[in-house]
Amino acid sequence: MKTRHRWVRASFPACLLALAAAPAMAEPPTLSFPLDCTLNETCFIQNYVDVDPSAGVKDYRCNEASYDGHKGTDFRVLSVMAAKAGVDVLAAAAGQVKAWRDGVEDRLIGKGVSAPKGMACGNGVVIDHGQGWQTQYCHLRRGSVSVRKGHQVEAGERIGLVGYSGRAQFAHLHLSVRRDTNVIDPFTGEGVDGACGKSTESGLWRAGLAEALAYARGQLIEAGFADRPVKARDLEEGRAAGWPASRSGKALVFYARFINLEKGDRLRLVLEGPSAGLAQNTTEPLNRHKAQFIALIGRKRTGNRWPGGRYSARVQLLRAGAVFLERTLALDLP
Repeated sequence: MKTRHRWVRASFPACLLALAAAPAMAEPPTLSFPLDCTLNETCFIQNYVDVDPSAGVKDYRCNEASYDGHKGTDFRVLSVMAAKAGVDVLAAAAGQVKAWRDGVEDRLIGKGVSAPKGMACGNGVVIDHGQGWQTQYCHLRRGSVSVRKGHQVEAGERIGLVGYSGRAQFAHLHLSVRRDTNVIDPFTGEGVDGACGKSTESGLWRAGLAEALAYARGQLIEAGFADRPVKARDLEEGRAAGWPASRSGKALVFYARFINLEKGDRLRLVLEGPSAGLAQNTTEPLNRHKAQFIALIGRKRTGNRWPGGRYSARVQLLRAGAVFLERTLALDLP
């Protein structure tokens, strides 16, 4: 019994020491919304984390609102003009700035324009939240980064402006969340393991953001009238704003810009004049996921001027044989 008693007394302090030395559980940061904008009105989620580690693509809801190997969440604004007007990028959680970069030119890649070598993120900031957790903010506007290495930031503090520096096909903020270099999906709080459709309330987002961040299976982000057909690049660069419909215009065109449409979706468009219908069309079912899709309907002018009065256009997103989304716009030509 003596031997047993001495063993217990000798080991008990060692147990306490081991418990004291054990690392604390690494609590993830609670994330605030990282932009000063109105989600689903002036800014939208274009891409989620690709949770499929293979060559396939899956977002956390088992859809394809992402692209292969995408390691963050893309919050887009409507155009480079919106970015130039100024949209603040905010620290999603308190922490210390670990790295930053500024000075990379804002320019949309494509049509012979490639991202600067080794600078796909463009202008950006990395914030360390402790215990291995970090957030990274990419594609900030040149000259807008307002923090430096070692700077202590609070959640919601301005760190720059939305831009399109680096590898960017549209003006947006790319937000990445990492723990010990591992990609974490902020909508689930978990890593990339190929699983999707998991039950999650709000992931890493703070309470009160769940409704605003609710997953959207396809969105109409912009619609309007123009005096000519418009393309995606015209809208991304803001050129279409300079082509308003008028009575003297050679054509009258209604456009509707969608993001993240699904395979099988159809679009029905109707254009009506002051006294009669002008055009209508229903597209064939989409053969695959469409990150962005521009639907158009219009007529060329046949007389000297378009008749004065009210014109209207309606667009419907049809999914599984039912109207999933609908919008009607009116235009008065005096």
